[in-house]
Amino acid sequence: MAELPDTTYAVLGLIDKVPGASGYELVAVAGRSFAHFWPVSQTLLYRELDRLTGLGWVAATRVEQLHAPSKSTYQTTVAGQAALAGWLATPMPPTSSFRSGVLLRFFFSYRMHPDRVRSLLAEYRGTLQAQREEFLAIMDKLGAVSTPGARAGRLTALHGLRTVEGRLQWIEEVEAQLG
Repeated sequence: MAELPDTTYAVLGLIDKVPGASGYELVAVAGRSFAHFWPVSQTLLYRELDRLTGLGWVAATRVEQLHAPSKSTYQTTVAGQAALAGWLATPMPPTSSFRSGVLLRFFFSYRMHPDRVRSLLAEYRGTLQAQREEFLAIMDKLGAVSTPGARAGRLTALHGLRTVEGRLQWIEEVEAQLG
């Protein structure tokens, strides 16, 4: 079989973590959890659900509803759990990419008016401050839960928090150097 993208395994892991969820619910959970570091659009998530079902790694169950359209819920199969465990056991690639529209624009900031550079940094600060609050809320919510999944989620949010704090410090240093 061809090598599958990490997003396939991200969706597989999400289904394993939240068994019995519908596609809509999975989109919502992804949006408040790993989307902070691995964004997945609704369209891509549904495409991955189809792929995972076709591979036999996920079982879909059709649920008829009285006051809403029918939906499917998803659960990992034994083969899916084995595939997830196999992926988790593989070594990480030596490099991982990180995309930032802010840094891409800042890289070319020599072409910007100084007021626009200050505005770019101020916008970035506002975004980061909102992210910091979101990570703190996640950590607070998961801090009261003592399951391994909650602990992993809390510690992942801690990474996000420390990353945001480092980026906020970078903005301070840049502003000091730009004057």
